[in-house]
Amino acid sequence: MLGDSGAQARRGRAWNRRGRGLVVGSAVPLLAGFLSAASPAAAAFPAVAAFLVLAAFPALADVPAVAAPPAAAALPTTPAAQAPAAAQATDAAADSVQITAHVRDLVSREALAGAVIQLSGVVGRHVTDLDGRASFNAVVGEYDLVVRRSGYEPLQGDFSVLRSGDFFLRMTRAEVDDPSAPSRLLVTVADAETGRPIEGAAVSLLSGEVRPTNARGAAAFQNLAPVLADITVEMIGYAPRSEPVVLHPGRTTAVQVGMAVRAIELEPVVVEVRVPLLEAHGVYDRVARGLPRGVLTRDAIERQASHRISDALLHVPGLEVRREGRSLGFPSRAVVYARGCPLSVWVDGVEFSPDVEGSVDIDQISPEWIELAEVYWGTSTPMRFSARNDCGAVLIWTRHGRRR
Repeated sequence: MLGDSGAQARRGRAWNRRGRGLVVGSAVPLLAGFLSAASPAAAAFPAVAAFLVLAAFPALADVPAVAAPPAAAALPTTPAAQAPAAAQATDAAADSVQITAHVRDLVSREALAGAVIQLSGVVGRHVTDLDGRASFNAVVGEYDLVVRRSGYEPLQGDFSVLRSGDFFLRMTRAEVDDPSAPSRLLVTVADAETGRPIEGAAVSLLSGEVRPTNARGAAAFQNLAPVLADITVEMIGYAPRSEPVVLHPGRTTAVQVGMAVRAIELEPVVVEVRVPLLEAHGVYDRVARGLPRGVLTRDAIERQASHRISDALLHVPGLEVRREGRSLGFPSRAVVYARGCPLSVWVDGVEFSPDVEGSVDIDQISPEWIELAEVYWGTSTPMRFSARNDCGAVLIWTRHGRRR
């Protein structure tokens, strides 16, 4: 049969000019010889020729050059044919092989970058690189293969995957009045399960353009360059989708995107009972805005098991606690400094008066009293607490204040 080009051409007519994509053995060069671009059959059926001019696979000389059409394919007669569906799915996954497509211009044989290859029933598309190649894994079996590239007629045909290897596809240039004419893109987004249009989904292009979908789930882009476009669709509650799409000069490309619902893992619910005194003094607002240089909470004090407030404040970056005045058997005083400057101390909104040394021994305040402490220095200090001390302030809010 390999020498009978007429018989092969007749088979091409019977398939309504759909190419027969074949992953075949080392006898393929013979097939390429009688269905080359120069042959009469190739001229009559360019799409068929494009799908039939294939490369030989190494170490496959015993494999038939032409695979049987799907209708003639024999069903398995081994016990695996009667195996449960799950087991057969596992076997199919194990039969996945790597194949490489080489896409070229039918006339010039130039490698075509940016061609999009899609197999029926397979999620995701594959784009050829600068050498016109795209490698991907596919499960052994029968597929419908579609190849599109800007400026070229699309290829579509039956495709058989037998085992690992390479195959060649040749594309015919499309007759276009103006190859540089701008393209249009219409993206329609819907729930993959219900088919309901999704309003408010963000459709973005690699160029940075973003359009929200309307009530019909549609987003339109105008005046696009007729090249390969990467579209990304995102919507809260759905898994994002990204797909390459071929744009054609002077034409509108319509894309339908089905979105799968994705369960979103939410952060735990945080319940905070606010203290009226702290709320009245704007403590929660300042902390939420990140204004304090440091914050010491009741939980942190208990975790550190600090017996002195000065010990707990040592964990605040940028603070220094100096032990001063140790003489004649008197215990040392703990004075809090930032950048070499002593900080004033405020308790429940009232400034703690300095002692005779002109500073405040912060250890006079028991850690058990404290609900929360804010630490400020420099320009970050709120104006109310920096009137008499430009160095900064430690604002202590006591547990007693909870009852006010």
